[in-house]
Amino acid sequence: MRILYGAVGVAVGVVLAVAGCGGTTVNNSVAPPTTTTAAARTTKPATTAAATAVPTTAAPTTSAPSRIAAPPLTTAPAPVTTPPAAAPAAPPPAPAQQVNAEAVVTQYYQDITDHDYAAAWALGGANIAGESYSQYVAGFDTTASISLGTVSQFGSDQVSAVLYATQSDGSVKVFDGTYTVSGGVLVGASIKQEQ
Repeated sequence: MRILYGAVGVAVGVVLAVAGCGGTTVNNSVAPPTTTTAAARTTKPATTAAATAVPTTAAPTTSAPSRIAAPPLTTAPAPVTTPPAAAPAAPPPAPAQQVNAEAVVTQYYQDITDHDYAAAWALGGANIAGESYSQYVAGFDTTASISLGTVSQFGSDQVSAVLYATQSDGSVKVFDGTYTVSGGVLVGASIKQEQ
């Protein structure tokens, strides 16, 4: 028995000696079980909980239809396009210009009374004079003014007229004639002096 106690004592002594020499050199790969396990147990569940935290929403059951509207799908809005503008319609053709032929004849003789022979020439004097511009102007040398009595219908191209040409000496010459107007100008005339 003494030998047994002696052997146990030696074994305890060896263990104590090893522990006294820094037991870490004997078995440094094994960490104290309580520290490692405690650390792992205290940190691991917290990390797992934080990493797997998911907001909870009520999931619809498959047995009953859900009354909650599904969120709309988010897609890029289609670009707004306007249909191509239709080409503007061509304006309707202008109706044939209705020129008051009487007004053209009246203006013609007003231009002569105002001694604006260029305007009278442009208004149709060139078409009815039968002479050059200088001869045309010279023909009105003694004319002081012209008064006009006309008869015509609006839109008609024919005007019948009686002219009273007051001369610079006070005498009056009377002319009777018919004028044709086209496109806003005189294009023809048949005039004769009365006796």
